[in-house]
Amino acid sequence: MIAELVKQYDTLKKCGISLPDPYFEEKLVSAEIQLKAKGSFDKVTWLCKPKESVAKKTSRKQKEEPCLDINCPVTETSACRSSGNDSPHGFVDNPTWLFGELAPESKPQRKGKEDKKPPGTQRREAYLKQLRAIRKTDPDNLRIVCLIYRAIWRTSIRSQIWQELECLLKEKIHSKNGRTFDVDPKKWKDMASKMNIRWVIESTGSQGKPVHSLESVRNAWVKLQKKQGSRKVISILDGKEKPARILHPRIKGASLISFNDAATYCGHLHESLSQKKSAKGKDESGSALPAQIGFEEAEKYSMALKWLVNNSSIRFGDSTNCIWIDQSDNSLKELDNSALGLVSPQGTISHFSLGKAKRGKGQVLADSSDLLEAMRRYRNAQEGHYRDKRFYFLSILLRKKGRHAILGGFTGTMGELEDNTNTFIEHSSVQLPGSYIAFKDDVHDFCPTLMDILDAAGIISQTKKRLVWDREVVEVIVRGRPLPPDLCRQIVLKAIKQKHKEQSQETRMAYRKLLAIAAGSARHYLLRIAGKENYQMGLDTSIADPGYLAGRLFAICENIQKRGRNWGPTLSDKHFSAGIERPRDTLGQLYQNCLCYEIYKKDGEWFTEIFDKVKLKESAEGNGTIMPNQGVDSFEFLLGYWNQRCAIKTTTK
Repeated sequence: MIAELVKQYDTLKKCGISLPDPYFEEKLVSAEIQLKAKGSFDKVTWLCKPKESVAKKTSRKQKEEPCLDINCPVTETSACRSSGNDSPHGFVDNPTWLFGELAPESKPQRKGKEDKKPPGTQRREAYLKQLRAIRKTDPDNLRIVCLIYRAIWRTSIRSQIWQELECLLKEKIHSKNGRTFDVDPKKWKDMASKMNIRWVIESTGSQGKPVHSLESVRNAWVKLQKKQGSRKVISILDGKEKPARILHPRIKGASLISFNDAATYCGHLHESLSQKKSAKGKDESGSALPAQIGFEEAEKYSMALKWLVNNSSIRFGDSTNCIWIDQSDNSLKELDNSALGLVSPQGTISHFSLGKAKRGKGQVLADSSDLLEAMRRYRNAQEGHYRDKRFYFLSILLRKKGRHAILGGFTGTMGELEDNTNTFIEHSSVQLPGSYIAFKDDVHDFCPTLMDILDAAGIISQTKKRLVWDREVVEVIVRGRPLPPDLCRQIVLKAIKQKHKEQSQETRMAYRKLLAIAAGSARHYLLRIAGKENYQMGLDTSIADPGYLAGRLFAICENIQKRGRNWGPTLSDKHFSAGIERPRDTLGQLYQNCLCYEIYKKDGEWFTEIFDKVKLKESAEGNGTIMPNQGVDSFEFLLGYWNQRCAIKTTTK
C-alpha cells in the first residue's frame, strides 16, 4: 500500500493535479525584512492588505490579510514545532525563531536540574543552526544566506531590526476597539508571535525578490532536507539505502499515519535510545516492525493519502474509503486518475450521507447516492474495457489532530466489484412506501448501505468507534461475501423488540428506517444464506411459506385496526413478538378483532388469497395447511410484514 501511494503521488503530478511539494508549501507572510547588498539593515515592509470584499463605505480601520507566498521552504518537523524549541518551520518564520522575541515563557525547572536557556534563545540558535546547514551545502553560491546569518547573529543589527519590526507590529495589528497592543497586550503578543516574516536582499538581478524563492536557495534546501536524519535504512520500496523515515508500527491492527506530525519517528527504535530500559519493565520494541522508507517517499506517501482523503474518497461518519484505479496492464502498475470519475461520474457530484432522502424529502434514507449507487453510475459511464481496470480500496478511520488509522485495503478488478455490488443490491433491496418520504402512494426502491446495517446493529457505539470497516465493507462488498448471519439476526431482533417506538411521533421516523434496514437484511439472509431465491423485492402472492404469510396477515390486521388514527399503528412489540412465537393464536385473535372494523374490498381479497394457502383453525374451510403455533421463521415473518405493508394503500376502499 505504501508503494502504491508513492506511485499515486507521481501519477497525480503527471495528470496535472496540483499537489504540494514535499519540501515547499504555501504560507501567509505578514512582513518583509530588507537587507542591503553588504548585509546592513535597510527597512521593514508591511505586506498585509485590506480585504477586497470589504466595502469602503465605513471610515473604520479595514481588516487586513497577509500575503500568500507560495513555495516557502519547510522542514520535515514543521507541523509539530510546538513540541520543542529546536525545530524551525523553515526559511520563512515568525519572530520567536528569527529573533527569539515573543517566545513562550519557559516552564519551571525541577530541583536538581540544570537551568536551560530561555525558549527564545533556543529558537534563535536553532534558526541560526539551520542557516549554517544551508550554507554548507553550497558555500560558493550562498553568500546571501551568510548575510542573513550575520544580521541575526550580531546583536547590534538584530536589535535594530527587531526594534523597527516591533513598532510596525504594534502599529499594524488592530482589533475592533483600536490597536490591539493598547487594548490587550497579551492578545497582541499571541498574534504577533505567529506572523511569518521573509527576507529580501538588494543585489543585482534579484532586487525585491525573496531570498527563499531564489533558485540557488531552493536547490540547497532540497539537498539539505534529503540529508536529514543520520539513521540509514534499506527502503522496502526499492531496496536502496536511504535516510530513514519510519512510520509508526501497527497499533491495534491499524498503521498510524499522522499529517500534523510528519516525522512520526519511533523513538524506541532509535539507536541512541535502544540501550535505555523501558518503564515498568515493558518491552517497547514492539512485535510489529515499522515500515522503513526514505524521507521523500514518506512525504509522498502522506501527501498522496491526504489528497485522496480530500478529493477522491467516500465518507460515512468518521470513516473514509479512498478508491482509485490503475491501468489494466498489471506489469506497469501505474495508477491513473480514473477515481475522479467515481466520486463525480458523468459530471454529477455524489453525496454520501445518512438520514436524508432524495431531493431532501423526509428523513428516511431512500434513493440517496451511496457507495453502491456510485459504483453503478461509474459503471454506466465507462466503456467495456473498464472491467479489467484494477482498483485499490483503502479504508481509513479518521481521528482527531490529523492522525488516521488505516484499517486495511483490497485490490481487485472493477468487474469483480461490479458483480459483487450487483449481487448485494439484488439480494438486499426492498420496496419503501412513498408516504415515508413524499407522502405519496408510490413505492420506491431502497437498498441499505453497509453503514446503515452496522449502525442498525449497534456495532459502532457513540463513545468508542470500533474498527469494523475492514471486516465488514471489504469482506462483504469487495470480496462478494454475504453478511454474517448473526448480524442479520441481530438487526431483525432489534426491529422486533423496538416495534413500540413507532407509536411515538418523536421516534417513528427513526424506527421506520430501522424497519427498512431490517427488511433488507432479512431478504439478504433468505437469498444469500438460506438459499431461498423465490423472495422478490416486492410483495409476492405465490409464496406459501408460513412465516411469510404470518407477516402479511399481521400487517393487514394492524392496518385495519389503526384506521382513523394518524399517529401510527396500535400494535406494539409484544404483539409483534407474539405473532412470530405463537402465530396461530395471535393472528387468530387479531383477525377476530378486525371483524369489528370496516374491511375494505382490497383487504378482503388479501384475506381470501392468504386463507387459501394457510388456515388459522383446523375447522376452517379451504385446502390450506394449518398455521404452526410453535413459531415461524423471523426473517420470513418480517419480510412478509414489510412487503405487505408497502403494498397497502390506506386510501383505497
